[in-house]
Amino acid sequence: MSLTAEQRTARARRAADARHHPGADPEALERARTDAAIDEIISRAPKMTPEQAARVGRIFRYAPPRDPGTGAG
Repeated sequence: MSLTAEQRTARARRAADARHHPGADPEALERARTDAAIDEIISRAPKMTPEQAARVGRIFRYAPPRDPGTGAG
């Protein structure tokens, strides 16, 4: 069974991480990569208007807290 392009990319990324960061936690490396990608997207996004910021604030104010152990909300 052949791998998909996404699976091949993930396998190559894990191999490169193992070569360049021996002993590092692969999940921590992936989280850091994801955080960097999010930061890049945010830096390019236009500023929110005060109305938009208020709406987003209401969403997060009423969201139930997540249980960090299970990820369940």
